[in-house]
Amino acid sequence: LADPDAALAEVAYVLEHGARVVHMRPAPVPAPNGTSRSLGDKAHDPVWAALAEANVPVAFHLGDSGYDARFSSAWGASSEFGFGKADPLARVMTSDRAIQDTVASMILHGVFTRHPSLRIASIENGSDWMHVLAKHLRKQANQTPWVFAEDPVETMRNHIWVTPYLEEDLRKLADFIGVERILFGSDWPHGEGVALPLDFEIELGPFTDAERRLIMHDNALALLGEG
Repeated sequence: LADPDAALAEVAYVLEHGARVVHMRPAPVPAPNGTSRSLGDKAHDPVWAALAEANVPVAFHLGDSGYDARFSSAWGASSEFGFGKADPLARVMTSDRAIQDTVASMILHGVFTRHPSLRIASIENGSDWMHVLAKHLRKQANQTPWVFAEDPVETMRNHIWVTPYLEEDLRKLADFIGVERILFGSDWPHGEGVALPLDFEIELGPFTDAERRLIMHDNALALLGEG
């Protein structure tokens, strides 16, 4: 997205070759002279429009969003993102901040209002951030209602799919966004997963058999247009 025209050409290429999902980094978009743009900047609208028209979702996967270098280091934590020795302060400060800011920017800057069929999947970012973001969105909508064309929390529910971590409250998540928005993601062999990925289903005790099938199978197929 740093070069909107090149990004649109790349999207056209991958769609022509059968892409069912497009991966992007959950981060501000680099711009000239060391600046950056919101993902909600209208310069990116042609990309969102092409993906929405093709019914191809965007997957934002955990990665180096630049937050450790920008923010963690300012507090004396490690500025390096990677899989070596973890810095606990950096983890606390930035572990799910990038995806929260990514979704917030797209909602507040009107991406889903302009592209109502665009769908987003949050992969390996957990799900606890959704409750935090919803709280902030509700507060902001009460304080500046004229900014919002629609309820921002409903926007999040309608457009975001998520792969929760095993240790999170999955029933609470389902009650918030709907079981149809929850995706099973093993993340094997990374530490966020489990040794036997299908053991994830054991944590779905509070769910019915039909709901388990949605989470473990059907929701992903539906998101990819196979359902």
